[in-house]
Amino acid sequence: MNPTGFADALASTLTQDIWRSKAQRRAEAKHFQKVTLAEKWYSIQLRKIARHVGEIISHYKIGDPAVVPEVTNILSNYASIIRPWAKATGNRMIAEVERRDYQAWKRTSQKMSRDLHKEIVDAPIGEVIRKLQNDQVELITSIPLEAAERVQKLTQEYAVAGRRYEDLVPMIMNTTGVSLSKATLIARTETAKAASSIVQARALHIGSDGYVWHTVQDIYVRKAHRQLNGSLQKWSDPPIAEENGERHHPGNFPNCRCWAEPILPDVIV
Repeated sequence: MNPTGFADALASTLTQDIWRSKAQRRAEAKHFQKVTLAEKWYSIQLRKIARHVGEIISHYKIGDPAVVPEVTNILSNYASIIRPWAKATGNRMIAEVERRDYQAWKRTSQKMSRDLHKEIVDAPIGEVIRKLQNDQVELITSIPLEAAERVQKLTQEYAVAGRRYEDLVPMIMNTTGVSLSKATLIARTETAKAASSIVQARALHIGSDGYVWHTVQDIYVRKAHRQLNGSLQKWSDPPIAEENGERHHPGNFPNCRCWAEPILPDVIV
């Protein structure tokens, strides 16, 4: 789609919005929303790891520098042991996101020519999937590894910086809470990132130049993202989406729950 076609697509979209009912717009919007069920399932799985980390730590006299090497060694070994599980769990989340994305495109097939529908089905998204899968393994195994670093750091503060043992123990035991928060963040961010990456890969393959930025429209939406809601953006030029000037597409930033509705190319009838 050339620049003129891109502008025409926006004009056409806005014109169609005038005539479509709110119910129709909501139904179409759901086609490309973040896969919340996949996120919830993924979060439950990752939080199991965080709880296991807490159980491991609870078996030691935290605050004693002598036990730190053993605790960190066990947590490091645990990270290695769970790698196959991490791969299978990450793959399942991504497969569910990919399946729902395909179904979303399929539901819009009434707008597409037969050839374009085939292009969507045959889109080469393998490389995107593989990268997402590899990222999940590293992120999941980072939960016990970061917990080990936290235990080591806090124990050193007790031994070297003169911190009181009574103050230290609750902080180290709170590692479980920190790990649970990390697990939840990974699940939310990576599910949204997977959905966004797969949508973008398929959209680019069929010649889509851009998308409409959507938020979930609740009170937790960032101010910058609220301002982007409903705007037309180009895949080739991510908008400024953070207060620090960082650019990214919907779903490609920690805790971002926004999503992209692709603008389909002009060959659609």
